[in-house]
Amino acid sequence: MALFDGIKEYFANRKTKRLERAGKLVRNAKAIREDRWAALEYLAKEVKEPDQAIPLLLPRFEYSLEHGINDTREKELAQEGVVRFGEAGLPFLQDWLKKTSRIAWPIKCLKALGKESLVVDALKSALDYNDVAFDQQAVDKNYDILCYLREYQVPESIDQIAHFLNDPDERVRFAAAEFLIAQNTDAIKPMITKFLKDDSSENRRLRQAVIQAYVDRNWTVDNPQDFADGYVADGVRVNARGMLEVRA
Repeated sequence: MALFDGIKEYFANRKTKRLERAGKLVRNAKAIREDRWAALEYLAKEVKEPDQAIPLLLPRFEYSLEHGINDTREKELAQEGVVRFGEAGLPFLQDWLKKTSRIAWPIKCLKALGKESLVVDALKSALDYNDVAFDQQAVDKNYDILCYLREYQVPESIDQIAHFLNDPDERVRFAAAEFLIAQNTDAIKPMITKFLKDDSSENRRLRQAVIQAYVDRNWTVDNPQDFADGYVADGVRVNARGMLEVRA
């Protein structure tokens, strides 16, 4: 038994070292391309345990190579390696999305699993509701996530996403407004109404999006008397029915 235990331990140690070497190559953007490709193939096709393969494949999404074709091929192989484990890879992707600022390829992995609910839940859990104004990567990440979320109908999340209408970053505020407007529910109206009267340069795009939403959905203005002579913006008036009307 001791002999067999020794052989087993030998091969286990050998595998551990191979995994460590493969992981280092995958993380190294300056590694020899052929060596990194071989490491990716090993992790993506040969390693059978998701907890050994996926954490070593995900770092490949953290950098880009100058040669775009090679970069895409490597990332596609890493994606293939993650997705082949099916929903067993979900916890790793969810955790990774919370800590990475490069979310495009992890989201592609989630989408490849074929369930929109997985994508939505992972995106929502990766949003940072803290004050991140001085962390540009965190700000950019919130913006990117909100841009992805607007592709989905998630009316149960409108109260949460409305939080970002007060974000210091204009892009984040605008993305939050676009998400809300994209939802098929009139419940968002009171959340965005305040921007009808906001003529500040900081919210110019946001205000235009809100005006367009009012026009498209035939919403009535709650307090039309607040707009002198019905004037809302250049070319936009409140009509007799209390709706916004675009005039040439």
